[in-house]
Amino acid sequence: MKKGLLKFAAVLYFSIFLGIIFINGILVAQNQSAPVVDLSLPQPQQTQQQEGRKMTLFSLIVAGGPVMIPLFLSSIIGTALIIDMLVFKLKQKNFYDPKLVEEVNKLVLEKQYDKAMEVCKSAPQVIFKAFMEGIEKRNYRKTDIEAIVGEVLDRAIGNLTQQNMYINAVAVIAPMLGLLGTVTGMINAFNVIAFQAGLGKPELLAKGVSEALITTATGLIIAIPVMAFYFFIRGKIRNLATQLSVLATNFIDNLCFSKRETE
Repeated sequence: MKKGLLKFAAVLYFSIFLGIIFINGILVAQNQSAPVVDLSLPQPQQTQQQEGRKMTLFSLIVAGGPVMIPLFLSSIIGTALIIDMLVFKLKQKNFYDPKLVEEVNKLVLEKQYDKAMEVCKSAPQVIFKAFMEGIEKRNYRKTDIEAIVGEVLDRAIGNLTQQNMYINAVAVIAPMLGLLGTVTGMINAFNVIAFQAGLGKPELLAKGVSEALITTATGLIIAIPVMAFYFFIRGKIRNLATQLSVLATNFIDNLCFSKRETE
């Protein structure tokens, strides 16, 4: 339990750290872009105005409006889920140990089922839980054993697929939140034109347009890499499922062969 909490805390802390670095990188790029020169202002005043308009993390969130809060949270959640999958969940050691798999197959071929069960019980990987079910049901028909073993493995792969769907949800929701910010920003901009004489005060109009553009860009910046990781992780899950299927097939073949030899 404590180990799991430490892993979760580490993932969350690292996710927040990456999110802050990423957004600060955007701000640095914006601040270093070529400023628009206003010839109507004296040069010292122009410089002071430019320095006052340099964006910080807080000012970016404020400029993007309230939609920036769920966008920022979605980036943290997406990063945490991705790191958890790649660093912890998709490790081979969580699913099988090649040496122990070879040992169990050897014991099964030698008809030492009790010893094979002991090895499986001592191993935490999911493949050995499937092997235990197969050994316990070794007197069943081969098709039944395949279904029992496959059900155990399908549950493990299903859990990974479910978490990856959460990653996909972040990738889908982020641009929709950005679009929502775009709509609210444009509504604010048109309200300025309609009710506050914004055409005579472009700085008031710019606030709504800025909100619209910032949220759109932020939503896409979050969604594109998260979607890429979703497809990458989906490929790794499919590859893992294939490996487990091959190991299970070899085990069942050995189990059925040893059973025929006994008969």
